[in-house]
Amino acid sequence: MLAAIEVFLLTTLVFFAVGMLFLRGGRNRDVLTRSGRRPILFGALTGALAGAVPVGKATRQRLATFLRHAGHYHRAALDEFLALRNVLVLGWLLLVVTFFAIATEPGDPWLGRFLLVGVIGTLILYAFPRLLLEATAKGRLQRIEEGLPDALDMITMCTSGGLPLPQAMLRVSKELQSTHADLATELGIVGRHMEMGAFEGAIKQFAKRIDTPDVQSLAAMIRQTDQQGASVAAAFEDFADNVRLARRQRAEEKGNKTAVKMLFPLVFCLAPPVYMMLLTPAVIELRDFVHRESRAGGALSASAESIAETLEQSLPDPRFLADPTAHREIVTVP
Repeated sequence: MLAAIEVFLLTTLVFFAVGMLFLRGGRNRDVLTRSGRRPILFGALTGALAGAVPVGKATRQRLATFLRHAGHYHRAALDEFLALRNVLVLGWLLLVVTFFAIATEPGDPWLGRFLLVGVIGTLILYAFPRLLLEATAKGRLQRIEEGLPDALDMITMCTSGGLPLPQAMLRVSKELQSTHADLATELGIVGRHMEMGAFEGAIKQFAKRIDTPDVQSLAAMIRQTDQQGASVAAAFEDFADNVRLARRQRAEEKGNKTAVKMLFPLVFCLAPPVYMMLLTPAVIELRDFVHRESRAGGALSASAESIAETLEQSLPDPRFLADPTAHREIVTVP
């Protein structure tokens, strides 16, 4: 039984390692090195495995966008991703069925729990690759946006020194390999496209691959500058300043929102302990007072008889209630 569980967990770790290998090692970082095509993950079976579980057209387009943002530019990247996810899910199901047939017997008390774990594992393996891909794509776009102002400053210096724009981008791409590898890859691709004379197409493809507001604005600025024949270096410098200013404004906006967001944990997490610390001494003192005065002779220890006598003394004379004019006689009687 213990050996079966160990095999079960080991196979799960292997599936997870395969997924991480695809997401981290499947990017086309060798685009500029001309080292040949990257081999397909599952070879000729990739297409068949990708179609094992039907996927809608809108979902395929969304996944293709995430793959492009994550840096997977291989022509079969979508099929590889779908094939990998299907292999994980089908492999998990096969493992669950095998484990269920070998290591279980009818009437086992933990049989229902095992089936529940199998269903939950299937759902996780189906949804986790996409969640991981979305997180990878978001992180890559954020890293590119963070390195964009520095890259523009370096391109400005190169173009001011006399280098053409394609050569400047290639030069900056080499310099940024150690600090901004993702942005360096994108600039290298744009530089190669510009060397082939497809300036307009290179900018459009760059804006399509990196679909962020800053990159879209940069692509529009480059096209407009090229059409007007203005200085690209000056436009890059102004745009870099604007990007830094916009980033500073977004940081200030997030900082202002943080004060409002901190109000909820302050009220629900910090205020109750403070109130307890301030009110607990008063509550304890009130409890001690009630216990002390409830004893014999205390202010709160009056018996039922004493309470009845007090009430009887406080009531008016019954003769006065029966005859209101009797108060004269009551007063004059010695």
